[in-house]
Amino acid sequence: MENTSKAMIEARNVNVYYDDNHAIKNVDLDISSGTVTALIGPSGCGKSTFLRCINRMNDSIPSCRITGSITLDGQDIYDKAIDVVQLRARVGMVFQKPNPFPKSIYDNVAYGPRIHGFARNSAELDEIVFTSLQKSGLWNEVKDRLDTSGTALSGGQQQRLCIARTIAVNPEVILMDEPCSALDPIATAIIEELIEELRNRFAIVIVTHSMQQAARVSQKTAFFHLGEILEFGDTSEIFTNPKVEKTKDYITGRYG
Repeated sequence: MENTSKAMIEARNVNVYYDDNHAIKNVDLDISSGTVTALIGPSGCGKSTFLRCINRMNDSIPSCRITGSITLDGQDIYDKAIDVVQLRARVGMVFQKPNPFPKSIYDNVAYGPRIHGFARNSAELDEIVFTSLQKSGLWNEVKDRLDTSGTALSGGQQQRLCIARTIAVNPEVILMDEPCSALDPIATAIIEELIEELRNRFAIVIVTHSMQQAARVSQKTAFFHLGEILEFGDTSEIFTNPKVEKTKDYITGRYG
């Protein structure tokens, strides 16, 4: 069933500059709960830069300047009063390369809930860890070795552990920056199935270079080109009937 809920994230006239480089130009985009939104386009076109604006990951780059507005549930995320740590709990991030902490599987997932005080006791923490590992499709594979290091898992398992770690703090939005690019086809298929399940509970934004992946996992697609969104709409429409010639060229593999 298609989720028609109101947009949770609204980006309006977003511009990003790195010193004199105008990396993102006048981007407007709505991201809704219950929906996977794919950001596609050639390398260096601004997809990941825009993604990192949504949880303020660009804050750590001194040369970066952002104008326009991005709101989460109506609240400007760049407001001075916003606690960035809390924002990043609400807007989780899964990176291209799996990056589990050098801790046990249990502690990887428990880390966020501990910091944010989500559990009043160890039983509640156990429950959060169990639920998160279950939701990320990893519980059955790791339940007998929760005390072994997260870095000892296979690449695909590590990425699911990172997803479990992200959902353990109960975010509203999950950002994924090419989450399968370092994985083999079997691990990729598992992650894609997982994305389909998770979208019922979260808004998901995925940057991907794979047209097939975008077509399989997303309901909405935005085509970025030289820092601008040239086309945004239902994935099925963008892939079968793109309105912009450059979108059509990119999707059919003529360039990019």
